[in-house]
Amino acid sequence: MKRSSPVASRAGFTLVELLVVIGIIVILMSLLLTAIPAVKEASRKLEAKNMVNQIAVACNAYYTEYAKFPPLTDPSAPPPQADKDQWVGDPAMTATQNNNQIFFTLRNIAKGPNKDNATNPRRVVFFEGKSAAVNNSGKPRSGFYDRSATGGTPPSTEESCLYDPWGKQYGVILDTTGDDRIDMEGIYTDFQGASESGKAPRKKVGAFAMGKDEKLGKDGDKNFRSGSETSDDVISWE
Repeated sequence: MKRSSPVASRAGFTLVELLVVIGIIVILMSLLLTAIPAVKEASRKLEAKNMVNQIAVACNAYYTEYAKFPPLTDPSAPPPQADKDQWVGDPAMTATQNNNQIFFTLRNIAKGPNKDNATNPRRVVFFEGKSAAVNNSGKPRSGFYDRSATGGTPPSTEESCLYDPWGKQYGVILDTTGDDRIDMEGIYTDFQGASESGKAPRKKVGAFAMGKDEKLGKDGDKNFRSGSETSDDVISWE
């Protein structure tokens, strides 16, 4: 009579083995779910960094073409304050004008300051970009606000505004005083100052986004860098 081997092959798992496998899967899933938000945020910051650099390039290209920066007000309106660099952006940035005032011109759209092609008579397209994704509450992000959530035209005050991945307009500051610096009066405390102070970046154009917290600086303190800590804002001049 043939005896069976003392080491018998088994099919399937014991209850303990099954619980161990489930535990490993749960741990791996938790690690994955923890990493996904960080990856998404890194992707948004990379997208914003690429965009602020493109904005600066487009503004400098306009300057090369017309020997001046795009006017941010209607040509028939009184001239802006001559001793301050002009800027546009989200109302949350305390900007007094939305950024469509510059993008109408850069996109060759005959509206705003560029009505009747007043600020871009050669009709050059300096900047192209995708339309924003708009959620059901009407908040656009990651692109130009060209269509509302229902497919219609956005409010005239926001039409053609460029929004960052977090849902706020990009800020754009131009060296309209001609001192080869962008002075941050009213924007970033740690970058503002007259040319002789050496604080203002030596750039003709600056573009920036407020980041995930949707505030300038860290928690709205208007400092890009506080000691060893850096805010989640995205800027073009560093």
